[in-house]
Amino acid sequence: MMKKLFLILVTVSVLGLSSAVARAGLLYADPAGGWTYIYTGDDAVAGATDNFDSLDGTWDHDNGSDEWDGTGIGAGRPGGASTIDGHLRLQDTGDPRDYGMGDPGSNRKIMFGHCITTDIGAAGDALLDTGVTISFRARVATGAPLDDLHPDGGAGIEPWPAGGDGYVGHDGGKGNFSIRQLAGDKIVSFGLALSSDTDFLGGMSGLVMNSLNGSSPTNDVDIQDGEGTLNIIELDPTVWHEFWITIQPDGTGTGTHIATVSVDGSLVEHTFYVTAGQGNDYDTSYMGMGVGATPQSGAIDIDFYSYAPGVTPVPEPATIALLGLGGLALLRKKR
Repeated sequence: MMKKLFLILVTVSVLGLSSAVARAGLLYADPAGGWTYIYTGDDAVAGATDNFDSLDGTWDHDNGSDEWDGTGIGAGRPGGASTIDGHLRLQDTGDPRDYGMGDPGSNRKIMFGHCITTDIGAAGDALLDTGVTISFRARVATGAPLDDLHPDGGAGIEPWPAGGDGYVGHDGGKGNFSIRQLAGDKIVSFGLALSSDTDFLGGMSGLVMNSLNGSSPTNDVDIQDGEGTLNIIELDPTVWHEFWITIQPDGTGTGTHIATVSVDGSLVEHTFYVTAGQGNDYDTSYMGMGVGATPQSGAIDIDFYSYAPGVTPVPEPATIALLGLGGLALLRKKR
């Protein structure tokens, strides 16, 4: 299937003819052989529990970081999961239990898992240690629809912050976008945070990830709890950004893994030493996606999220590839 995505328009002259070239979806060319799996943001189906049949039919939300009631934003309990203009919006409004809306299904935390072991078998169980490439396009949600804030502790319902509400790492390395391998119980995650989310950010906003806190996996890698050394790329997370990220073992003994991050078609690679967490929502290897911490609130939009085994260096921007084609083809991301 095809989905509506933002377009990058490039005008070129070929053989004396001027043509408009449209690239839908990715700012970066796909890795050789394509992505092993890509979630396209089009579906927010609430499947049966423990069946990996939610969202597009390959995700599960029966785990310790989830209390989704299965409804969209504006329906059911405050918050939820909705598809809006071809992308997924996840909203955690705080803790609705403190306002008379108890579990199950309070929406105080929302987390999905997609089983990597099902995709690629035992190879997935050491994916962080053999290397993996992920890509996603996301932002902190700011426009309607967004339900009111229900702050943890019951101090009173408030309008959702006009400037958005981001999310930081929590519970042993979990985040908005996670890769967890079974072998050694390791997880590395990324998220979109605003400076207002916690003082530990030091007034900065941007893409955050596991903190650096030694060369062995540990649960003490969370921004939520002010642990380790902060890893962040400063940017405005309330606008769409596309990320190309590789994760591989750290042979220097500084952390457990090295994450390289490129943003919005740039070939510049930002390198971070991270320490794998030990947070776990499934007894398998999986990619996680969500807003799964009860003490926090936040809302994110996800256009797509993909992965492939192996470390694929940041490719040339898709616009350059299109120019090489002479601008004679209309390319769309296949779903």
